[in-house]
Amino acid sequence: MKKIVLSCVILVSAVVSSIAQVRYLDDIFTVGQIQKTTDVVYGQNFYFLNYAPAPSGTSSSNPQMADLQMDVYSPPGSDTAQMRPLVILCHTGSFLPRYVNGFPVGRKDDSTITELGYRFTQKGYVTAAINYRLGWNPLASSQVERTRQILNAVYRAIHDAQTAVRFFKKDAATTNTYKIDPNRIILIGQGSGGFISLAYNFLNDQVETTLPKFLDGLGNSVINTDLVGFVDGVGGTYNNYNHPGYSNQVQMVANYGGAMGDISWMNNFWPAVPVASLHCRKDVYAPIDSGNVVVPATGQVVVFVHGSRTVVKKAVQQGLNDIWVNNVFTDPYSVRAYTQNPAATCEGLFSFEIADIPSSTSQEAAPWEWWDSTLTTQQALSEGAVYALAVHQNGMGGNPNMSAAKGRAYCDTIVGFLTPRMYLVLTNPTLSVENQVEVDYDVYPNPATENMLVQVGQDNMIESIFVTDINGKTAMSITGIQSTVYTMNRFGLSSGTYFLNVKTINGNFVHKIILN
Repeated sequence: MKKIVLSCVILVSAVVSSIAQVRYLDDIFTVGQIQKTTDVVYGQNFYFLNYAPAPSGTSSSNPQMADLQMDVYSPPGSDTAQMRPLVILCHTGSFLPRYVNGFPVGRKDDSTITELGYRFTQKGYVTAAINYRLGWNPLASSQVERTRQILNAVYRAIHDAQTAVRFFKKDAATTNTYKIDPNRIILIGQGSGGFISLAYNFLNDQVETTLPKFLDGLGNSVINTDLVGFVDGVGGTYNNYNHPGYSNQVQMVANYGGAMGDISWMNNFWPAVPVASLHCRKDVYAPIDSGNVVVPATGQVVVFVHGSRTVVKKAVQQGLNDIWVNNVFTDPYSVRAYTQNPAATCEGLFSFEIADIPSSTSQEAAPWEWWDSTLTTQQALSEGAVYALAVHQNGMGGNPNMSAAKGRAYCDTIVGFLTPRMYLVLTNPTLSVENQVEVDYDVYPNPATENMLVQVGQDNMIESIFVTDINGKTAMSITGIQSTVYTMNRFGLSSGTYFLNVKTINGNFVHKIILN
């Protein structure tokens, strides 16, 4: 369900201080104290095998249901905190398995993800590194098919991230195994995982998958909702909606080295979630501003995307990052960031200028990654790579002088830049349980042809629904509902875009719908 937060207080700005041993700012645990639980099952969904195109919107003619797994990093058992913020990490890997993708990275146990799992948990967070479903065909013969393949891969991965969020919110409401605060969750993506985190809050309306660049030769979206469901994770023959009744909402998104499918997704958002990004200025795989994503092996265009600087600028323009713009960060990472991109227009962005790139090349990417090159050949061959040596060389191509020391130094910057911004978001009084009213809801299917279901949580009740057209004119009013679920018939409304204005006993919400 979507979550609407109706704040009962005025946002109060605060300056982060450098007081020692402040939880969520400083390390309060050692690495040895962190409890890591591997391969935790957080849901099940259809996996698409073979990485070949068929049928439309999938990557295999024989999708199979299987577990979704994650590694969870928890503070020690002696920790007395009961409402701990949660960080969810999404790995890189070009939406293909490690080594099969031509690179030595692409799983939840990659070195960088593991490092950050420990780093954030040392500060008092619970951290989850998720594996998400992979599979697309980068060698498809047409750009339309490559676009179809990659957008569906990202779409499925977003559903998996939503599943992880709902898993933890369900856990908080039931067994409380992980002792997380369901109202303080941050999603962070690395590389292709950044495509997930940046789209997570902003790809929130099905019409956003019908942009011209996302249409097939027949004028239809490359996202087939009958097969893969809707943007909120509901529906679809080859999509399993796990943990219903819990919200997908997070409080902040961040990425390093990723991009957004289209900047127009940021024109229609709710709620106002701040965005932070770190990016190599000359990244060859995902542009810091805007450009085409290409297949590394062939140079063929996949889709035009918008990178970290474009996204953060838009976030600042729309006031999403006001909580940071209105504060003063004096830590060395922020000071360095401001020399490259002014805070007034780019607060939330750190751009890397890498000194060790050879003069013969202008590209750079993912300097935070590292791997054991002595094991790469054996592992790559066992996991399906044909040219094992090329895997290591490909990794080095955008990351010369790769080493654990170098990777950890870049992790210092990632954590150092994000931590004070995360802290301000998590200590924002509008996120306090005592100072908010929450409305959980679902509206589906959307788009719809006839009936549409409006549903709120069991502790709530729908009182009335007013439908307005895009000009604000009331097209329908339904009162006296007094139910948690209402099936709304279109009653002759013309095809087009409308807004549901729903009044509940716990508050109101507005949701855009499309009638076909």
